[in-house]
Amino acid sequence: MNDARHYMVRTNSSNRMQKEVCRPETAVIGAWQSTKGAAPRPRPMGSNSQLTFREVASENADIVVNFHRGYHGDGYPFDGQGLILAHAFFPGPGRGGDVHFDEDEVWQVDGDSNQVGGTSLFSVAAHEFGHSLGLSHSSVVGALMYPWYHGLVDSYRLPEDDRHGIQQLYGSKGKLWAKIPVYTPSHDDGYHPRRHHPTSPPLPSSTTTTTSTTTANPRPDEPATCDTTYDAVSVIRSEVFIFKEKYMWRISDKGLMTGYPALITRLWSHLPKDLTHIDAAYERTDKKIVFFIGRHYYVFRGNTLERGYPQPLTSLGLPHSLDKVDSAFVWGHNSKTYIFAGDKYWKLDDEEGRVERDYPRDMSVWKGVGYPVDAVFQWKDGATYFFKGKSFWKFNDILMRVENERPRLSAPFWMGCPRPKIDQATERTDTKTGSLATALSPVSVYFTVILITVHSLLS
Repeated sequence: MNDARHYMVRTNSSNRMQKEVCRPETAVIGAWQSTKGAAPRPRPMGSNSQLTFREVASENADIVVNFHRGYHGDGYPFDGQGLILAHAFFPGPGRGGDVHFDEDEVWQVDGDSNQVGGTSLFSVAAHEFGHSLGLSHSSVVGALMYPWYHGLVDSYRLPEDDRHGIQQLYGSKGKLWAKIPVYTPSHDDGYHPRRHHPTSPPLPSSTTTTTSTTTANPRPDEPATCDTTYDAVSVIRSEVFIFKEKYMWRISDKGLMTGYPALITRLWSHLPKDLTHIDAAYERTDKKIVFFIGRHYYVFRGNTLERGYPQPLTSLGLPHSLDKVDSAFVWGHNSKTYIFAGDKYWKLDDEEGRVERDYPRDMSVWKGVGYPVDAVFQWKDGATYFFKGKSFWKFNDILMRVENERPRLSAPFWMGCPRPKIDQATERTDTKTGSLATALSPVSVYFTVILITVHSLLS
């Protein structure tokens, strides 16, 4: 048994910051190894563990450090500057122990006076190396392994919680210890965002890969994921996008995606630079994406603004008196676009780019839906969902009425948030709704006649 374990690091890039991470004399590596001699920067783990690091060129290195952009082959893509900063894999075979940094970040070496406004390389790298060595997140505020980004560091002393954690795995300085364990945490599978204040418990992950991710601090104006209304909801490229103020969430088949909420302009940079919110959004049948903001609308092909946009709402044939729309979606019943504002709605011919004749019509046709609506979209289950306040209705397109008169809370259903003890969505809300007293008759002969009549109003 050796007095010290030599942990090995391999680099395979010319990236200056990558070399900075792996220099044996830097604080990042020094954060977890034993020290010999003076240190040019703080070494918080210097006298607390048996670990030492040695840089090698072997494919069998315990830790491989890389800087990547976007998708890079491990199933955990980076997202450009901000939000997701880095991720690490717990010890094990293959990519176990490896650390990946987002190359699009503005990385700052602590103590470098020539860099302003960057992300601390020390804070992020030292945290990620902790995961590479087998440490899980800590619940102790201020610990290096606390799951929120710490910011720039001038001087640092390793908190007691981290010191005890690394000693439990590798022993304290002056003690003999066994070989590095293959660590398999029982509660830390999947991504683990690093933010200031978590707003909900983590969603269950469908992956078995053991990794940890570092994200940037939330902005103070970020909406609360589990306690907010929605400005717009739409299915775009088979994912649910939820918009609130200048932020958005993305929901895939696996649930709420990590790293959100994010700025809407992260994906659609040609929207106004001073964007405060969007009123409505939907994906057309030709896969172009439409955003409504105030008296104008924007059409994108992917994330590229189409030439000639934005255009005024009046170019669609909407009235000059209309200051904004409330929501819009393509209805699966007839593949037509519907635009809602107040107690009225319009049907839009996307090919002609104009609303159809004999519109607007009254919202009471959509029986049981509270209006004005905040958002509406049709999900992949074929059902239409109307949102108002913090609740939503599931709409039956065949019966032309809501499935349940009482709305459900949006956050538990769509965001995976905990359900309150008293489901306030079951309480009656003070909103105008289409009357359910005129619901369709269950008698088949009348049912057929009424159903045809109702749908003729929308055709």
